[in-house]
Amino acid sequence: MDTGSASSYIHRVSSDISSERLKGYVYALEGLRHAWDNYEALEEKASFIEDTFRSYNLQVESQYLTFHGRTYRNIIGTMECVNDGDSGTAEDKEWILLGAHYDAAWGSPGADDNASGMAVLLEAAKIISREKPNRTIQFVAFTLEEPQPQTIRFLIGSEFFAKEAKRLNRRYASVIILESVGYTDKAEGSQVVPAFVRIPVSRKGDFLGIVANRHSKALMNAFYNIARVYVPELRLVPYKVPLSGYIVPETRFSDHASFWNYRYPAIMLTDTAMFRNPHYHSPHDSHDTLDFAFIANVTKAVVGFILRLYGL
Repeated sequence: MDTGSASSYIHRVSSDISSERLKGYVYALEGLRHAWDNYEALEEKASFIEDTFRSYNLQVESQYLTFHGRTYRNIIGTMECVNDGDSGTAEDKEWILLGAHYDAAWGSPGADDNASGMAVLLEAAKIISREKPNRTIQFVAFTLEEPQPQTIRFLIGSEFFAKEAKRLNRRYASVIILESVGYTDKAEGSQVVPAFVRIPVSRKGDFLGIVANRHSKALMNAFYNIARVYVPELRLVPYKVPLSGYIVPETRFSDHASFWNYRYPAIMLTDTAMFRNPHYHSPHDSHDTLDFAFIANVTKAVVGFILRLYGL
C-alpha cells in the first residue's frame, strides 16, 4: 500500500474512535481500587476488562501472581498475526505490546492514574481488533503498579510479566505503556519540569510526553514522527532519559521500567502525572477533571502508530 493510501486508511480507521466510549471506560474503571485495601473492587474492574477484551474477540487470559497471600492478575488480550504470505512466518515476527495498569493509588478513584490509560488501551483494542495486522499484538492490563503497604516495591505486575516474557524468550518490537494520559492545563506555569531534565519544555501542561531510554530511542522517534503526521493537533514532547532514568527516578514510575530492566524497547506515553496534575494520587482524581478530547487524540496517535508501522 502506498503512503497516500495508507494515510487515507488510517484516517478512516481513526475516525471510528469514540469520545463517548472513552468516557464510558473511565466511568467503569474509576473508583477506589487499591490492590490491598480494595481487593474486591479491583477484581470487579479486572472482570470488566476481561469481558471487554472478549467482546472484541481477542484471545483472553489471566496471568496470575501472588502477593502476600493474595492472588492478583494481569489480563492479556491477544490478537494473532495474520500471515499474508510475505517473507517470514508469524512466529518469526516480533510482537507488539500495548499496556496500562488498572489499579489505583490508596484513597484515590484514579481517573487520570490510570483509568485514562486503560480507556485508551480498551478503545485501541476495539479499533485494531477489526483490522489484520502483520504482527501479533498483546493488549495487557497490569495489576499492582502502585505502591503497596507491605513493601517498597511497585510495578509488581509488570515486573512479573516482563521476567516471564524473557524466560520464554518472547521478542517484542515495541512495548507502549499508557500512564496517566488524561489531564491537561493550558495555563502558563501549570507544567513543572524536573531539575535534571535538560530539554526545552513548555510550561503549559497540554502536551503528551514520550519517554524512552537509550535502547528505546528508535521506538520513541518512530512514534513521534508517525503521531505528528496523523494527529497534528496533539503536541508531543519526546524525551530520552539518561542512564535509564535513574537520574530522574520519576521517569521510572510506570510499567515501561519493568521492560527496560529486561532490555525490551519500551516507551511511556504520559501527561507527566505529578508534574502537571494537582489531583495526582488524591481523592480528587476524578473523571470531571479530565480532557477527553486530549484522550481521544492520544488514542488516535496510538492506533495510527501501530497500524502504520506494523499493520500495513
